[in-house]
Amino acid sequence: DYLPVLLLYMTTASFCGYHYSKPIHISEKAYINKQQKKDDENPTQRAVRQVTNNEKTTAKDSIFYGRQFVKKRREKNRLKKEKSRIQLETRDIGEIKTRFLLKEKRQKEFVNKNKSQMFSRTRFVGDRIKIKSSQSQNIHFRFINKQDYQKNMKRLMLRKHIQKIKEVKTTAQTSKQTGNVVVRGFKGALHVTKKVVTSVNNLVAAGSFLILLVVLVLFMSVFSVLSSDSGINSATEPLSTEVIAYRSTIEKYAKDYDMEEYVYLIQAVMMQESGGQGKDPMQSSECPHNKKYPQKPNGITDPDYSIQVGIHYLSDCFKEAKVESPYDMERISLGLQGYNFGNGYISWAVRNFSGYTKANARVFSDQKKAELGWSTYGDPDYVPHVIRYYHFGNSDIVIVAKTQVGNIGGKPYWKWYGFNTRVEWCACFVSWCANESGILDITIPKFARVEDGIQWYKNKGQWKNKNYIPSSGDLIFFDWQKDGNPNHVGIVERVENNTVYTIEGNSSDECRERSYSFGSNVIFGYGIIKQ
Repeated sequence: DYLPVLLLYMTTASFCGYHYSKPIHISEKAYINKQQKKDDENPTQRAVRQVTNNEKTTAKDSIFYGRQFVKKRREKNRLKKEKSRIQLETRDIGEIKTRFLLKEKRQKEFVNKNKSQMFSRTRFVGDRIKIKSSQSQNIHFRFINKQDYQKNMKRLMLRKHIQKIKEVKTTAQTSKQTGNVVVRGFKGALHVTKKVVTSVNNLVAAGSFLILLVVLVLFMSVFSVLSSDSGINSATEPLSTEVIAYRSTIEKYAKDYDMEEYVYLIQAVMMQESGGQGKDPMQSSECPHNKKYPQKPNGITDPDYSIQVGIHYLSDCFKEAKVESPYDMERISLGLQGYNFGNGYISWAVRNFSGYTKANARVFSDQKKAELGWSTYGDPDYVPHVIRYYHFGNSDIVIVAKTQVGNIGGKPYWKWYGFNTRVEWCACFVSWCANESGILDITIPKFARVEDGIQWYKNKGQWKNKNYIPSSGDLIFFDWQKDGNPNHVGIVERVENNTVYTIEGNSSDECRERSYSFGSNVIFGYGIIKQ
């Protein structure tokens, strides 16, 4: 009906000069404006615009291709992982099939022997598992999902894998003690290495030759730590009669320089320096406090003056090293090495290594040899050489025992006892500590067998069972197997909050601090040293 009207409208519009025109799109209008702006640009602006557009295009292309590269790489990795997963699952399914075929065979054999027993046959039917089972006369079929079946089997395989891991761990436990000893040895070496390495930056200024020297000394020092005792826990050797004869003189000057507590240590220094021989028994001629005689080796010709100067200088070294007590072995070692090298070593060791080590003593000695052009400089092993003569004297056995914590192997103790080869040395350690504290054969016997120590206390009426509350210094005996045959001994450090704290030798072949709950089943009893 509207067709005639439409034709009439179109005819009238054409006669009147009107025609239909599509409006300009927004994007086309923007393009036209852009072209007009280009026509208005001068050559310089046009060049800048072209360069800018090229840079933008390059940047966009770089981002696009970079994203494409990352996307392809991720897809490649995903496909690789998916392929590995599919291969693993395929292998697992193959193993499961093999196992179940074997299981089916065994079940058939079992059914043939006993028809009345339940049996099952498993078959793969498409995506499901067909299981035929029989109990007496009743027979039925059931289907389960194949994926569930595989998950269940994987759980079983995982359980078996975990069981194997537990078996391996159990086997590894048998060698754990030996492994711990090796690890502790390497930890000691790494500790030395760390201290030396952290100070290399401070030594760089000395030149490339010194750096090479430091590296060589570091290499040798680390392996010397692994192959020898710490030096502090070395076996104690007796003093000579000459050194003992100087005791009253030593005590006199020790009092003048606040060294009364270190008489035994001063004797050890004299023993190492001269053994009490000669007119300069403390070898203190080159000390800065020598004002009467030439400051050269053996310049002092008066033993009394030598002892005075030596103790004065040792006191200075101990103060700079901040030694707190005769049992502060870490700072005592620093002070002793300073006595041998000169006070310059103490500040150098503290600044570069935070204290004394065997390794840095060697580094300092070699550094001084290189600087001065000498063939020798001091004794890098001065500390262990002195400590071998250091008898603690009458002191608390707990304090003596604590100075030995960390010793591995127990050689100083079983060798002191008289053994030529290693033995189980927990009792030897206790006896050694008693000897060093001046109470051996008084309140603690010299014994190497745990049973002998227990019998000694029983004979003296100083034996208590595990329910006794011990005091510091008492001996604690253990029965690890709880079979009535004690096999270990240690020293009670203290009792706090129903916990007994101990120091033990031969605890995993090491001197260690340990703790036990009061009345623990592994405690056999106590030997009482204080009445």
